[in-house]
Amino acid sequence: MGKERIIVAMDVGTSKTTVLVGDVDNADNLYIVGFGEAKTRGIEKGVIVKSNDVIRSIKEAIDMAESTTGSKISSVIANIGGYHLECRNEEEEIAFESSKKTITTSDLGELSAKATSKVADEDHEIIHIIPKKYILDEEYEVLDPTGLYGSRIRGEFHIVLNKTNSYMNLKRVIEAAGVKVLDFVANPIASSTAVLYPEEKEMGVAVLDIGAGTTDLAVYKDGSIEYIKAFPVAGNHITMDIAHRFKLSKEEAEELKIAYGTALVEHTEETIIEIYPRGSEEPLHINSLELADTIEARLSEIFDLVREELEIMKFLNKINGGIVLTGGVANTIFIKELAEAIFKTDVRIGRPKEFKGFAEKIALPQYSTAVGMLLFKKNSINTASTPAVDHSSNVSIFEFGKTLIEKLKNLF
Repeated sequence: MGKERIIVAMDVGTSKTTVLVGDVDNADNLYIVGFGEAKTRGIEKGVIVKSNDVIRSIKEAIDMAESTTGSKISSVIANIGGYHLECRNEEEEIAFESSKKTITTSDLGELSAKATSKVADEDHEIIHIIPKKYILDEEYEVLDPTGLYGSRIRGEFHIVLNKTNSYMNLKRVIEAAGVKVLDFVANPIASSTAVLYPEEKEMGVAVLDIGAGTTDLAVYKDGSIEYIKAFPVAGNHITMDIAHRFKLSKEEAEELKIAYGTALVEHTEETIIEIYPRGSEEPLHINSLELADTIEARLSEIFDLVREELEIMKFLNKINGGIVLTGGVANTIFIKELAEAIFKTDVRIGRPKEFKGFAEKIALPQYSTAVGMLLFKKNSINTASTPAVDHSSNVSIFEFGKTLIEKLKNLF
């Protein structure tokens, strides 16, 4: 009987830091058995600006996760995002002396090494080397050629990179909080893993994860990742627009946005919202149409930026599966309708799937990245042919007792 696998995911976002403890059982089911969350301080637009504040936020989220499980977290899989993310599509091939060579994992490793050598430099850290497809003997397209015969093999890879300093700074603050970083998962890859269905990837689909600090785009076609990009405009910009227009604090504007915000003026019923700004005894009256107008203007800007990028990269007419919106901003009422009007294609709201436990709390767009990290790592463990990027030494992920795992799983 195989051992159960424990994976701890840490999503350090601009607005919140989330820690999820996942248990993958022998049937390959993912159970969420631990949850921790804290407000993030010290990050703006996905960039660390006050490291000590970020460290404190991480510790708070870890403490909460440990309290839900009663065990000590020692290591995590962490997310990495921001506009320092870059991607490349590269291909390489190997010709064998024998016409009946059995393809091994070593051959696949050599292929990926040759591909990554084209993009490796001291200014960038390679986060992912994701195989898109392999072609045997210039004829047969396969997903996993291990064990098959061939005289020649060509591999196509999607390589995700991040600025080395950005990568090192994030790793430093996480480890300064007392945990080891075993691996990184890029935000757009994680979110897509959580919300997409295989048929969407085949048809061609764009995932748009709108968080607090950045908007992440991932494009899939023919079943594999094709392109990622991050835009430094997102939910916090909407909040600040509201704050400036109605002369509110950032906190008051955020509360107003969440409680009453909508994304389309034409679908919004006119009402007067009464709030008491901090330090004032007189109420402030805000027209719901003016609030919707503020939100619609900024969201339209974000969608226009993405649409322009899709047009430039010649993806707009290839995403037959439409657009999937996720991230915290995807909870905005009528955002689907606004996106459909701008992109002129089908749009759906993406929520994390394929897990058990804490469903009422985390089956929401704002947890797509955290859940997706667990699913991505689970899938990569099961896929021996996937080239790995080693970001840390081999250390135990979680000090966890079998009895506790079973107790927690029995709750779900």
